[in-house]
Amino acid sequence: MKELPQADSVRTFDGKTYELHGFIGIEKGSGEAVELTQLYYRIRTVVSDAHVLAKRKNPNDELVHVKKRKNVRQ
Repeated sequence: MKELPQADSVRTFDGKTYELHGFIGIEKGSGEAVELTQLYYRIRTVVSDAHVLAKRKNPNDELVHVKKRKNVRQ
């Protein structure tokens, strides 16, 4: 996913949300900073401008680009 560094945030399968700043993800609850490469296989949903860009339903699946942009509740 080449658009991943431009995304606003990602949500992982363990329920944590990370705000993205380039290739660094900062966890909203604890402020923990993690490299995007370490987060990639744990990512469930990718959000940019309150729209879902990509998602995966199973941790073993590949990250799939969403064709119809869905709004995200805030």
